[in-house]
Amino acid sequence: MTQYIVIGVIAVVVLFIIVYIKMSIDEKKGANSQEKQKIQEIVKRVVPGGESYTAAYGTREELTLGGGGRTVTTTTKYWYYAVAFKTGDLYLVPLSFDGGDISYSEPLHLGKEDLGMVEAKKGHTVFYDKDRKEIMTLFVVESNTKEDKYHPVNIQQKEEAEAFEFFSQKLMQDVNSANGITDIKAAKKEAKKKK
Repeated sequence: MTQYIVIGVIAVVVLFIIVYIKMSIDEKKGANSQEKQKIQEIVKRVVPGGESYTAAYGTREELTLGGGGRTVTTTTKYWYYAVAFKTGDLYLVPLSFDGGDISYSEPLHLGKEDLGMVEAKKGHTVFYDKDRKEIMTLFVVESNTKEDKYHPVNIQQKEEAEAFEFFSQKLMQDVNSANGITDIKAAKKEAKKKK
């Protein structure tokens, strides 16, 4: 019995080491990866005055529960963006991945004047329209590693993620004060009552 426990512990340690090594390699690859450079090129190409914006990689995830009776199914949808931001202005360029190639479509513009409320948190920002209906939650995180088909890039962006967090905090202050919002929780409750 003890022999099986030792073998099990060794197997877990070896698996941990393999996963850790893979993550370390992916992080090193992502420091100045071709994917990160491609995001910067896309921003410069499609965002008006793109050179003056900070470029980052962002994602959006949407989890839905479904099914009936005893069976519950979950579905997660993923969206990917080249994020271009500077004081008071934000562009999201939708991305798609096919066989290692990154393609993009027309940028979406979210300026201060387009938003009704913003909720900035570490790693993600929630954008609301003028009726305080959620538009989206955008994640801009420091470390993105290829894990599976839903996590298709190796991009390390510590400086960009920190800059986006600062940008989001400032945007939240500006948008919320312009729209008379002093308490985000209260504003969300009020919006739910109006539905």
